[in-house]
Amino acid sequence: MQTMTEDPQATADPVDVDDLAATDDAPTVPELDPEAALLCALLHTTDTTEARHITSHLDAADFLNPRYGAIYTVIVDLATSDEPHHPTRVLSALRSAGHITGHRGQLLVDALQTVTLLGTPAIGLTALASDVLDAAYRRRFSTTAQALTQASAEAPTDDLFEILLDHGRTMRAETNRRDALAAGPS
Repeated sequence: MQTMTEDPQATADPVDVDDLAATDDAPTVPELDPEAALLCALLHTTDTTEARHITSHLDAADFLNPRYGAIYTVIVDLATSDEPHHPTRVLSALRSAGHITGHRGQLLVDALQTVTLLGTPAIGLTALASDVLDAAYRRRFSTTAQALTQASAEAPTDDLFEILLDHGRTMRAETNRRDALAAGPS
């Protein structure tokens, strides 16, 4: 017999907010996810010139999946320090930083395992990075549109044009970043 306070669909499993946020726009199959494919290719590439080019233009915030962003941050740190950035080294760096403990740590290790085993060839890294940055660019445009809509309703009239210009400058910088990434290593 159920009481009125019992929810028949309640579960004891913890809900990871990162999982909910990451699944909003992300593909459900890792093999089709440009973020996962890029990480796999970066983990397996020996082309340090292209890897450094990508890590100098792409940010962890460009990843929709926060765990992928965390893995990417470690890859960036290793690549910019001229250290190998293969899966075993990334796991070791995560462990050394204390990032693989608890539930969130296990989710991070699972994400690293998933991207490591995808089998994405370590070619076309710049194209994969461009796909990730293009998706982030579109998300930023959406956020900008929402902010401008809110400003149109709430900001003082005399401030509207400056608000528009500020957002325009930010998006111009993002456009320049996309162009620099697409140009490839020099």
